[in-house]
Amino acid sequence: MRWKRFVCVLISSVFVLFSFCACLSNSINDETLNFDNEDIENRADDRENFLELSKKVCGVWFSYLELQAAPKENEDEFSAFLSERFKKLNECGINTVFVHVRPFADAIYESSVFPSSFCVTERQGKKLPFDFLSAIIKQAKRYGLFVHAWINPYRILSGGMDEERLCAKSPGRTLSYPDIVTLEEGVFFSPASMKAQKMIILGVREILENYDVSGIHIDDYFYPSESEKIDCVQFESYRKSGGTLSLPEWRRENVNALVRGIYLEVKRFSKEKVFSISPSGNLEKNFSQYYADVEKWGSESGWCDLLIPQIYFGFENENQPFELCAKSWRNAVKSKSVRLCGGLAQYKIGKEDLNAGEGGKNEWLENKDIIARQIDYLEENGYDGYCLYSMNFLN
Repeated sequence: MRWKRFVCVLISSVFVLFSFCACLSNSINDETLNFDNEDIENRADDRENFLELSKKVCGVWFSYLELQAAPKENEDEFSAFLSERFKKLNECGINTVFVHVRPFADAIYESSVFPSSFCVTERQGKKLPFDFLSAIIKQAKRYGLFVHAWINPYRILSGGMDEERLCAKSPGRTLSYPDIVTLEEGVFFSPASMKAQKMIILGVREILENYDVSGIHIDDYFYPSESEKIDCVQFESYRKSGGTLSLPEWRRENVNALVRGIYLEVKRFSKEKVFSISPSGNLEKNFSQYYADVEKWGSESGWCDLLIPQIYFGFENENQPFELCAKSWRNAVKSKSVRLCGGLAQYKIGKEDLNAGEGGKNEWLENKDIIARQIDYLEENGYDGYCLYSMNFLN
């Protein structure tokens, strides 16, 4: 019976992926989306084509919060802001910057798919005063930094944000349920929506075609909730058409379809571009709560080039001790074509960690060398580097 269940899951997975690719290809009538699977696998396993990943990744996240705090009225002021910080990153040994280019289904660059971001303009949809991503890439090159374009694939608005922030061009306005869902946690693309997947991947294509980035990066925003209302319409249709997967299995295949689709689009553009993912540090939560099959992505070629789990825990954390979590990830990522870096919580330095239990509550407050020790631990245990959250906290 176990082999029959495996076959059903495999067939359903292939069906979801090919339905997605067919939908995307038919919608934009573009022959470049017709991939040769063997060619993709060869690209994924070509160890000579990792470029900057052939070196240790010493990275930092440049978040939308830091973009909001930057001077944005003219490019000269913004470039001076960047120059000061990128010079410091270079001096600290950082070689890679993951830049938040699409935080709320909106863009800090010139886009025909998404509106301009309210993180860099007075209001979402207003004409950009200049192209922020171009300015970032230009300054990064001055200091020898690689830029990866970081997108939130599903998020349109965070919980507590006023929906009036969304302009007429926002997917939050142009699409409706069940392609988007409104929850207490915010407004999101439905991971089961083919329209949403097409839009997300068209946005990836646009970045790759117009900007000299080293790769595409997504973070831990997968299924925004376990609520059945997110995708009950699509799931009911799936079951009526003869689908046999359970709801959790089917949801994981929806996420797999997007991840695979982004990977294929990146490799279609260039085998030298990197697709990276930064999931939650909790392996079990990824699988059961966010429906992200991170162990699959790390154990097979053809899903991603780099995994950067957010191991935001101290050595003395009573729930997720750093060493145990880091070892679990090292054991989970088995593919030779997937590199593994540790995402580290630079932002916790000097603060209490109220989620670490009594034993670990004061660890970040009292031990200013904790990040250095974590970097040493990762290096000693076969990691390919680290990434710090975030640039603002790097002192």
